[in-house]
Amino acid sequence: MFDSNKHGLVEIIYKGQKIMVTKEVADYLEDCRLDAKRQSEKKRLNHAAVQCEEDFVEELMAVRPVGFVDELIRRLERERLLGLIDKLPEIQRRRLLAYFYEGFTYQEIGKLEGVHHTAVMRSVELALKNLKKYF
Repeated sequence: MFDSNKHGLVEIIYKGQKIMVTKEVADYLEDCRLDAKRQSEKKRLNHAAVQCEEDFVEELMAVRPVGFVDELIRRLERERLLGLIDKLPEIQRRRLLAYFYEGFTYQEIGKLEGVHHTAVMRSVELALKNLKKYF
């Protein structure tokens, strides 16, 4: 009988098949899966951003000058918000951007930073509270 614990092997499912691999290989495959998921999410977000930009240009061309002023004000507020984000403490800024702009979950951020996901959630909530106070 082959003792997987004695040899440091773990069972994983790869392409629908159960196989035994080392913990390092299992961790590597999981990292690859998460990287692929993040890349897919980034592509989806980039596509959505391009679509929003195209929609925005079409809207600007169709609106009256008052609509243009409103949009200009919204863009200035967005720039102001980005400036305030830059003033947040490094940890809050990094986690806020990862969560809202890069599409990571609290669990994924926590795993990457080696902290519990509730610490990430509290950090993001505190960042939002600070932004609200200054905005």
